[in-house]
Amino acid sequence: MVRGWGLRLLTILGILPRITYLGIQLLWVWMTLDWKVRKARRAFERELVKHGISKEDARQLSKQIKTAKDDIMSSLWKMAVHS
Repeated sequence: MVRGWGLRLLTILGILPRITYLGIQLLWVWMTLDWKVRKARRAFERELVKHGISKEDARQLSKQIKTAKDDIMSSLWKMAVHS
């Protein structure tokens, strides 16, 4: 009986570094993706305004980029929690 618990404990301890590493990677992706989406939205808005679209309409269109990013990150977090 003790052997069974010992093996389970070793298995869990072996998995912990991998889970920690994946969690750090997911956090890094979240942070960098947020920064890059912000830059992309600004560039997208500038290009739309250059082509004659009003600033308000450009902002509304660029919000879709953030919405898509939020949906992607939500899916990633759900996958991480369920696995």
